[in-house]
Amino acid sequence: ALKDKDPVVRGEIVEALGFLGPDARAALPAVRGLLKDPIPEVRAKAAFAVGGFGDDAKAAVPDLTALLKDKDEQVRASAAAGLGEVGPAAKAAVPALAAALKDRDAEVRLNAAAALGAVGPAARAGEKALADCLKDEDEGVRGQAAESLGKVGADPAVAVPALAAALADKHPGVRGDVAHALATFKDKARPAVPPLTRMLKDPDHGVRVHAAEAIHDITGDIKMVLPVLVEGLKHEDPFVRGDAAHTLGEIGPPAREAAAALRALLKDENAGIRVHAAEALVKVDRGAAKDALPVLIEGLKSEDATLRAEAAEAVGEIGPDAKTAVPALTPLLKDRNRDVRASAAAALK
Repeated sequence: ALKDKDPVVRGEIVEALGFLGPDARAALPAVRGLLKDPIPEVRAKAAFAVGGFGDDAKAAVPDLTALLKDKDEQVRASAAAGLGEVGPAAKAAVPALAAALKDRDAEVRLNAAAALGAVGPAARAGEKALADCLKDEDEGVRGQAAESLGKVGADPAVAVPALAAALADKHPGVRGDVAHALATFKDKARPAVPPLTRMLKDPDHGVRVHAAEAIHDITGDIKMVLPVLVEGLKHEDPFVRGDAAHTLGEIGPPAREAAAALRALLKDENAGIRVHAAEALVKVDRGAAKDALPVLIEGLKSEDATLRAEAAEAVGEIGPDAKTAVPALTPLLKDRNRDVRASAAAALK
């Protein structure tokens, strides 16, 4: 079917194979062949599909890298996204991804920034290019560049001043992403604490929550940030509720006064928030594992890979008391997503 004369058929089949990922590894050579398909849409779908094979796609990194210079912007964007899916094994593509941060197409720049973050510390050579993207005309690119600076483990001397300046971004989503990124630098981001403290009064509640998260991670201060985080659990934006829950979980038992509000979120209409709340609840109150476990088991079956991984990690932290989750956890050892596989394996040890 991958050689079908109809490009629509070729595209649909390669897309399906990419979704199967490692379970369809025998088809990887044929999927790679479509990276040179004459039809741009097919090349684009093949590029993203190859990334779905994860570590198995390492040999295809040169092919995906070459597509970053394709004449079609969707192919370039998919190639960058595919490299991001390959993750750390795509480290040879770092120079090309850094160059793609100057692509004329915003989606290409966005995906390139995300891919550098997915490669992780091996992409640190792209830190300067990512810092420059904090001034990109597209707010999505600016926000992703901030996040990726944290993920690549950028030199604080390069990243922290650039991120601190970006806290003044006009877009609240970017300000939040920047604060979140600063949190990853821990104590080395102390020069950014004064503007972060001012952000606790930002007109955007989501930004206030991200600022509180960053201040806690940088300074360890709990008293200053706890009221902001508890308030954030009631915010209308699910992303804000989720971030507040996550940070309360990171604080752990000292945030036990938030247990009641977290327990209420176990019935949130958003499945992701339910998982975030369950994970956080267990961390702030070990005695609440019984209440949280049904929600985490539900999360193990989510279509969202990030939630599956988070739920698996939380189940692992509960330990032997989470044995009822084993039947739902075991199939994840063969999950398409490498992070989910790793979290499931760790939980089952």
